Amino acid sequence: MQDSAFELAENIDKKRVLYKLHQPMWYMYDLSAIDLNLENWTTIKYMNDSGDDFHEDIDQVPNNSGGIYLFSIKCPLIPGMTDFPAYIGRAKLTEGQSIRKRCREYFTKWFRSDERPKITRLINYWGKDLYLSFIEIEENDDIVHFEKYLINSLLLPFNDKIPDKEIQDAIKAFQQ
Repeated sequence: MQDSAFELAENIDKKRVLYKLHQPMWYMYDLSAIDLNLENWTTIKYMNDSGDDFHEDIDQVPNNSGGIYLFSIKCPLIPGMTDFPAYIGRAKLTEGQSIRKRCREYFTKWFRSDERPKITRLINYWGKDLYLSFIEIEENDDIVHFEKYLINSLLLPFNDKIPDKEIQDAIKAFQQ
């Protein structure tokens, strides 16, 4: 535990995360072409138990396909009920990109720089409890559209860029 109530409060405040839950946005897009049942996605532990390197399961992420991925923070208290989605991303399949390469970049590239402060924060504070779920999608155009629709619908706390300009402007109007 902490040395004082002040230190505890300070640490709790640093780890505060804001979710924007707006039900009408959950139904804005037709996502029936993608399997959104998380039971059919592959989920792995992203970081090792000390939070300073990848978990060995990272090798299960395919190096020869593209798709959509979701970082989530898993709290072990009520398994399945206390999993907090944090970030949605995409990896198109190109000569230089795949789901594995893209997902590895969050730790190897952005965590070690100030380029993506929210990603640095996500890994710093929750690395030991960070999980990665992904689903392979064949068509790059589908990958782009599904990622855009999911980001616009879920407004996850670690996604900086909201693709829909109207939604982005609405959020900015009420930021504190």
